[in-house]
Amino acid sequence: MSRLLRWGLPIAFVAVVLGLAVRHHYVLDSRRLDAAIKAELPPGTPKTQVVKFIQEWKPQFCDDLGTHVKARITGRAENLIYRKDVILDFEFDPNGRMLSYTEKIYLSFI
Repeated sequence: MSRLLRWGLPIAFVAVVLGLAVRHHYVLDSRRLDAAIKAELPPGTPKTQVVKFIQEWKPQFCDDLGTHVKARITGRAENLIYRKDVILDFEFDPNGRMLSYTEKIYLSFI
């Protein structure tokens, strides 16, 4: 029994640490993304700063459509089974200042 504890506990610890590392790297936390947008991109933010913010999240695509910037950020859902896509749409005034944004979340089975 002591041999099982001697080997089992370190192996279990390594498995938990690896699981947390994989989860942190691949899971797209949409709540954290939304909180970051609210904290870093208040209304009136210049378009260049919004695009820079989006690029930091490594989007699948980011399109500048003039008065709108649309982006798709892809990752795993919290359960690691589904794919999560977050579609962001930032709206700008004619001077290039952000007016608002919308966020849509889609889950798909892999």
